[in-house]
Amino acid sequence: MTKSRSNLFQCSKIIPLLMFVLCAFLVFGCSKPKDYFWGVYFSGLPERIFAELAGEDAVFYILKQTHEPILRRDDGENYSSRILKNWRRSVDSSIYTFCPDTSQRFNTQYAFSTEYLKTHIAFITRRYSPDFAVSQTGGCVVVDFKKSRKGYLEFLTKYTNAPTIRENGNIEAGLGAFYVADISKEKIVLKRKKYCGKGYNTITVYEYGGISDLNPQKIDLKDFNRIPESEIPENVSKQFLSFENISLKSVSLVINSPNIKLRKIVYNCVDIVKLRQAFFPKTKGFYDIATILPVGVPGGQAGRPMQLCSKPHQMEGTTLIFANWRSDNQRQLETFATDFHKTTGIIMKIKNYSAYDLVKTLFKRPHPYNLVMIGNSLVQPEYDVFFKDFLKKDGLLDFDLPHLNSLRNSMIKEEDDHEKTNIAVKIAEGLSSEAAVLPLYQETRSFYYPTEIKNLTVGKNFIEYPDVGDLRW
Repeated sequence: MTKSRSNLFQCSKIIPLLMFVLCAFLVFGCSKPKDYFWGVYFSGLPERIFAELAGEDAVFYILKQTHEPILRRDDGENYSSRILKNWRRSVDSSIYTFCPDTSQRFNTQYAFSTEYLKTHIAFITRRYSPDFAVSQTGGCVVVDFKKSRKGYLEFLTKYTNAPTIRENGNIEAGLGAFYVADISKEKIVLKRKKYCGKGYNTITVYEYGGISDLNPQKIDLKDFNRIPESEIPENVSKQFLSFENISLKSVSLVINSPNIKLRKIVYNCVDIVKLRQAFFPKTKGFYDIATILPVGVPGGQAGRPMQLCSKPHQMEGTTLIFANWRSDNQRQLETFATDFHKTTGIIMKIKNYSAYDLVKTLFKRPHPYNLVMIGNSLVQPEYDVFFKDFLKKDGLLDFDLPHLNSLRNSMIKEEDDHEKTNIAVKIAEGLSSEAAVLPLYQETRSFYYPTEIKNLTVGKNFIEYPDVGDLRW
């Protein structure tokens, strides 16, 4: 305190009054930079933030802030990088050279190094091809394939392949602008690694359990685009910038029963219009799709699934548990269940979950329910986002579909885009013929962003998954 008073005394003697005020302002710390906050709601917060979970909606949103892929795809066939000083490939796309920007850091302890990149590249490239060699030369990493590998650049844009290090049992650190400062059931807090005067420095991802949780008075809430559009506060729709969009997201009913006859009754006899209106009573933006692939993804089709309802008598009295993660639709779902029982003789019991508790059951066998509504978003430019959770061992189903999983493995390895689409269509149709998932609709909605943002760019998947660290005013 004595030193501060001395500084103030000297300021008052040698500068005019205006400068004196400024000097006092600096000495007492009143010039502490203002922090700008970004808040967003999600239904069902993840317990872990790992790059390998980039296919999950909320995890991907967070990874976009905390991690950075090796390459980013720009317009057309162009690629760029924020973590490489430079990179190149041979004319025949068999040799790739990557030179890391070693000024990048995961956290205060670990820097991004050539040695790290060599180890990381070797690890992830095994997922792509077994026929390669990795070497280090002149501060760069060289990947040498035995033949042309044109799809390798696209592979390196995936957040599942982003450089990452394990910080603890639940968190990985990446090379993005933010790090995970806190993770809990109620919220996940991200902090910017380097302060930015005209940018958001804190991101908070809040658990959203329904309209009763909505608190428009939270001063940091800037992103309402992850909750149902019908529940967005009126002042947001009036004061924020808005963009109309058909999301690359399909919403479906998972039919989890090992009995295919029972699955087919549900698949064919569920009234799609009544179910989606019962589950989302305030939503109006439903766009019909024929398979789990949404329109806008190659192979996606508009229209409804083909249904032919019959009700074998031996299934009457069977009970199915419907997992409900919303709090505003109990009456509507009970009515739907009653109508379904009249049509099929099958009893549908509604079991309520919080979104947080339901997320913990989704990928563990056996599941405590038979029916659950899920959304699949194209969080990354790959078909497997729509299929993997139905076909992996600990996924959404309690039974295996080995023939579809074999197709999935072929699709993942396929480099020809046309053939990859053909295989994806076969998998989507297979999930329908197995009655494992009933497509209900594709989401259409308006997206809202604060007017304070001056560099808002619509496109490149920005609307749904913004790079908050890039936003400026």
